[in-house]
Amino acid sequence: MGEVIFMSRFFVFQDLNINDQITISGEDAHHIIRVLRYQTGDVIHISDGANTESIGVILDIDTQGPSVKLKIIEKNKVESISPYITLFQGLPKGEKFDWILQKNTEIGVSEFIPIITQRTVVNISPSKLGHRKNRWGKIVKEAAKQCMRMDIPKIGDVLSFDLALQEIKKYSLCIIPWENEKEISIRHIIKDMNENKSISKIAVFIGSEGGFSKDEVEKAKAAGAVPVSLGPRILRTETAGIVACSVLMYEIGDMGGK
Repeated sequence: MGEVIFMSRFFVFQDLNINDQITISGEDAHHIIRVLRYQTGDVIHISDGANTESIGVILDIDTQGPSVKLKIIEKNKVESISPYITLFQGLPKGEKFDWILQKNTEIGVSEFIPIITQRTVVNISPSKLGHRKNRWGKIVKEAAKQCMRMDIPKIGDVLSFDLALQEIKKYSLCIIPWENEKEISIRHIIKDMNENKSISKIAVFIGSEGGFSKDEVEKAKAAGAVPVSLGPRILRTETAGIVACSVLMYEIGDMGGK
């Protein structure tokens, strides 16, 4: 059995063409030089953060900078992740949201919108929100690199539950897992919808600790969301989102195969 080689992908947010020369510096350069121990002549996979991958060959390494100089030798456009899933996540306590961002990025969620619900106890002051969003951005970027995603998920502004409901009309399907819904499953909804139209953009609403109140679920239904069951077990907030999104990616995304 041959040696298994793990590729790494880095993000360069610019349009690149064959024979272009670019320089990667900072933390990414440190990772390439010190952790991956790449040498001159090795190749690196680069994404523009959307749906285009380039391959660059290392021309020069500056260990003091640190920096890595590359020449682009190949460019390919690939399909973006489908369906486009936005996770409207009730902000949980502690570090749980970091884990939610990381794991849902790995399975293919395209966008995260933190929401404040009736049962949310987290209170992020405006002075700390900018720092928190920067940290969240780093988490999804690193998770995207680790799982070889072409794109980096978006992170929206923190919204109240009522403002978040106004976003539902942008989606072909919106689900809200709820422990009191006993009959309708995600598979049931998808089967019914696939007979009439394609499902390309999906919103998933997940409550914080304690879930959604009955009043919130009724508001969501009035706005067009469909309450669904995730089975007989009560799931934690950090688990419910990844379960719902995994089922969606399996049923109509690339997790279940082409």
